[in-house]
Amino acid sequence: MDKAKGDILLIENVEEFLSILCHELGNPINSLKITLDVLRENYDLFDDAKKKVYVERASELLARQEKIIEVMKSYSKFNVKEPKKIEFLPFWENFSSMAINKLKAANIRLTNNFETGPSHIKADNPALNKILVTILDNAIEALENVNKPEIEMMTSQKNGFIMILMKDNGPGIRKNDMSRIFIPLFTTKPGKMGMGLPIARKLSLEMEGRMEIESILGNGTEARLWLKTMGNQET
Repeated sequence: MDKAKGDILLIENVEEFLSILCHELGNPINSLKITLDVLRENYDLFDDAKKKVYVERASELLARQEKIIEVMKSYSKFNVKEPKKIEFLPFWENFSSMAINKLKAANIRLTNNFETGPSHIKADNPALNKILVTILDNAIEALENVNKPEIEMMTSQKNGFIMILMKDNGPGIRKNDMSRIFIPLFTTKPGKMGMGLPIARKLSLEMEGRMEIESILGNGTEARLWLKTMGNQET
């Protein structure tokens, strides 16, 4: 996949992204302006304690803006430096071992189905780990208040790709939010910055793969990652 096509796929709805960015930056800027205006107009009337309150409030608002800018920088920072030919089975065994321990600690039942023969993929180890950990962590978060939480992981191979599936039995994603989940800064989770899935999708494209997410509200979420195989007999 050429870079130009990949860039188009990364942010399909530019207007939506700009709307989110304006909201995330605009609200703190407006609040900062009001805070400084009040402080300026009442500077001689406020005692030192009151002045300190307004200065600290302004500092907090500025810190919020700085955090957003740093988060946006991270989108460019995460890149696939040089995809290589990686043996898939050892990689998957290592990831599965980590996932088993993490899900055991969270009391989440895991079903792990491996349906892939000896194969190699075109990938970058750090980038691939970043993608899968993002998907896994999102699934774990979705199961926080679920009775009998379960995650299914499965691999299969077809048409020159290995497909990794991760499915949870969580509450799912609202239909109106599905078209926005890959847009930077979009999130429905308090305290989150909404960069995990956009970065994960970007990395998958840079490895000539693709990432898909399907979800029905009340019926869980299914994430699929397609990785290009190298030098393998396709099935």
